[in-house]
Amino acid sequence: MTMHTYWIVLLPLLATGCVAPQAARVSPPSSLAPPVAVAAVTPTKMVETRYEVRGYRETASPDLRHDTHTVFRRTRVPVDAQNESGTVPRVSAPALSDAPLPASAELTAELATQRTVTAEIRALQSSMAEAERQMQAQYALLVRQSAEVMKVREQLEAERQRVHGSPLATTTAAAPAPVGTNQLPDVKW
Repeated sequence: MTMHTYWIVLLPLLATGCVAPQAARVSPPSSLAPPVAVAAVTPTKMVETRYEVRGYRETASPDLRHDTHTVFRRTRVPVDAQNESGTVPRVSAPALSDAPLPASAELTAELATQRTVTAEIRALQSSMAEAERQMQAQYALLVRQSAEVMKVREQLEAERQRVHGSPLATTTAAAPAPVGTNQLPDVKW
């Protein structure tokens, strides 16, 4: 190896040696006393909190699925602390969809308005049903009366033919006149 290759290898090694990080020194301010360990001041104990985790799929790998399982978290708390961690099992709390919404004056007024409108609509529906029933009864009566009028007209024409024996009566009877028009010949009785 030549001296030139030694310099190529040695020069980067010397440069990195100069840039190496130095150990950081932390010195407390002169006005403060050295820190006291917290464990020495207050005795502590370990508390486990239980969490229920539902089954889920990994977002990065959808083929990987985790089943429902329980996770425990250990936390160091003071000895004199009460067991008021504020966590309860998931199954003990009611679902949010089951909990009713708080009542409000606006909601109560809107519900009252909707009840009033619904009552008015039902009253209108019943009155319209009654009017429809009356109209159908009236229509049925008119159809029966029209049939009776046509029967009486045919009987009248037959009687006219029998009494007068005129050929004009036979042509009139063959083509009945439209309802509401008077195309009967003037006959004096």
